[in-house]
Amino acid sequence: MNTRQEKQRSVDAICAALKEYRQESYIEPPVERIGHGDYCELSRHQIDQGVIALVHACNLTAGSVGDVDLYKLIRFYLQDDEARDQMNLIIMQTKK
Repeated sequence: MNTRQEKQRSVDAICAALKEYRQESYIEPPVERIGHGDYCELSRHQIDQGVIALVHACNLTAGSVGDVDLYKLIRFYLQDDEARDQMNLIIMQTKK
C-alpha cells in the first residue's frame, strides 16, 4: 500500500470514529483539500471537530480546561492572519 492510500485509510478511520462519537453533530470534512491560504474557509464546527480528534488522539482530559483553550487557539490560528503572525512570532522568539 502506498503512502496516499495509507493516509486515506487513516482519514477514513478518524472520520468514522468522529462520526460515531459526535453522531448528529458530526460535520463531513471538505471534499477538496484545503491549502494554507484557505484555512479561513473552515467553519468553526469543522475546526472544533478537528480539536476533538486531537484531544482524543492525545488522550487529553479536555480541549478547554483552566487556562488552556485549544478550540480558541486553533480557531484563531487558522482563521485570523494577524493572530497567526503574532503566535508564530512568539514561537520563533522562544524556539531553541
